[in-house]
Amino acid sequence: MSNKDAFIKFHCPRWNELPDMDLYMDQVLTFLNSTLQIFIQPHQGKPITSTMINNYVKNGIVTPPIKKRYTKRHIAYLIVVCILKSTYSMDEISDLIEVQIEKYPQERAYDYFCSELESCLSSIFLHKKIRHITSEDEGSLTVDLIRNTIQSVVYLSYVKERLHVRNENGK
Repeated sequence: MSNKDAFIKFHCPRWNELPDMDLYMDQVLTFLNSTLQIFIQPHQGKPITSTMINNYVKNGIVTPPIKKRYTKRHIAYLIVVCILKSTYSMDEISDLIEVQIEKYPQERAYDYFCSELESCLSSIFLHKKIRHITSEDEGSLTVDLIRNTIQSVVYLSYVKERLHVRNENGK
């Protein structure tokens, strides 16, 4: 499968698909690196490392694990952070997450993020008009902010992937 196809078919695990049991760091890394591999260029290595997670905790972006174990809430935060970090600073990511979870329960906010991400990836990589996921708050600042945030990440992913293909093919 080409990288373009991987983006088009990407599935972001929904809240109810995240592990039901708490995970240790090595399990978190395996899960995240497997799930988010398409967002990393070959020369960049792994999408996330234990050092990165520890820094996110240290800087208050992700709450500390409970007895060295990470819950669904941690995993959802880490997925969002990993996807947004290619485009936004950690302070901006914290603000963006805060804006969304102030308005919606975390499970709902996270699932909306996943659905909107998949819709944007498919639309942009297939060169089609973006079909946003319907929200009961259409036109609100929160919905517009999340949609535009996701679009910017997807457009950057598209440009990087297309440039990578171009360079591989000898320009």
